[in-house]
Amino acid sequence: MVRILRYFPGNAAFLRPGGPGPTSVMTGTTEPRHDAAVGRSFLKLGTGEAIARMIAFGVTVLLAWRLGPDLYGTIALATAILLYLNCITDLGMEMLGVSDVARDHSQIPILLPSILGARLVVAAVLIAILVALGLLILPQPDGALLAAYSFMLLPVALGTQWAHLGLQQTGTVGLVRIASEALTALLVVILIQGPEDVAGAPVAQIVGQAAGVFVLLQVLPNGVARLRTGIRASVVASVVRRSWPLVVHAMLGIAIFNSDFLFLRVFRDSATVGYYAVAYTLVSFFLNLGMSYSLGLLPVMARLRESPAEERRLYDTAIAQVFACTLPVAIGGCLLAGALIQVLFGPAYVRSALPLQILVWSIPIALFRNVAQVVLVSHGRQALMLRTVAWSAASNILLNTAMIPFLGMVGAALATVLTESIRTAMVLRHSGRVGLRFTSLRRFWRALVAGALMAGVLVLAGEVPWWAAVVLGALAYGAALALFGGLRFRRGALPDLTV
Repeated sequence: MVRILRYFPGNAAFLRPGGPGPTSVMTGTTEPRHDAAVGRSFLKLGTGEAIARMIAFGVTVLLAWRLGPDLYGTIALATAILLYLNCITDLGMEMLGVSDVARDHSQIPILLPSILGARLVVAAVLIAILVALGLLILPQPDGALLAAYSFMLLPVALGTQWAHLGLQQTGTVGLVRIASEALTALLVVILIQGPEDVAGAPVAQIVGQAAGVFVLLQVLPNGVARLRTGIRASVVASVVRRSWPLVVHAMLGIAIFNSDFLFLRVFRDSATVGYYAVAYTLVSFFLNLGMSYSLGLLPVMARLRESPAEERRLYDTAIAQVFACTLPVAIGGCLLAGALIQVLFGPAYVRSALPLQILVWSIPIALFRNVAQVVLVSHGRQALMLRTVAWSAASNILLNTAMIPFLGMVGAALATVLTESIRTAMVLRHSGRVGLRFTSLRRFWRALVAGALMAGVLVLAGEVPWWAAVVLGALAYGAALALFGGLRFRRGALPDLTV
């Protein structure tokens, strides 16, 4: 609810319904539009994720207003810690499970009972540890909130989103996400009126997420939904052998993103964590939404592993379109940060504007990396991902240690962007080792020119209302992209992004 780490490319181009692809100039044959298949998945899952994220964003704004920077910072810290334990509880199934099920649907009855049983055991142990730690050792109210949030591990353990996504039931997952976040929002509105009601935050989150998990369990395919939870050691051992690099990778990746929370709490105070969390809320919206695209991309990439030419084409398209869709977000976020913070969170959070101006540049950088990571997972190269994130996490700790004591939130934001740059460069290099070198730079010039024109329009617009600046920036970018042939419009069809 405060800062979940995921990702966005938002592209109308490959959201067209399926059908034959473009005709090859060389051969005159019709090429399959695998990007259209990814687009359909993203349209279903991404639309649901976008609406769910908007609802969650509204909840975050409401919490920030009603609780104030100090208590909001405490919640941000508790949820940041919980993210590490989510990774352990998940057992790497969020990505590995999608890939396995996409390759062979018959794996679901084999995997599901053992995975759910094993994850419940892991969750129970972790909850017991967190409750004891939070109530007996940590200062209050930090400890009590951490203990309460620990019960979020139960919905994580029973989650079956990976199975639905492997079956490409993205519409179902999207609708459930919306309903789950809507219930959470309703409970927050009812339960939290001021700082004295802070205990209602974990209650709302747990109930909302548990309801979504229950619905996904009920709508599993016939014959699967009635399976009883149990543990087959051989199945769990097989999964763990392949998934542990992904689990460690995810935890180290989270460390890169939220170790700055921990450093800020040590060198500053809870209020500073709250200001920084607000800055990251806008960034995390796009990171969260973008994970929908990567989860839609993964099954298609997994199936194209034996078709190098088609895999290459899809990879190039994904990289170019991710850049074209995230560049204007970074430019607009940087130039309009102050106005957005004041409008959404109020003058009490004005200190959040400067770190936001820096953090928004991590969006296109991180999303380049996530496309390349999908390639590594589809090729079974989790060890390369682990090696990369280990070096990146070490770099992040050094950068945070050097910058935060002197620069505070600005140092934390700079450390995040620098670390993401290092990490992305390494992952792109590894994707080249499996045969997918970085896309030709010629595919980026249209977006770069359109972005420069958009920035010029926003600067010349001066002190116009923030909503007018957003509209002007979007129109300028879209018009420039269309002018240079990067965006094409056809009657009766969605715009085609042709970068």
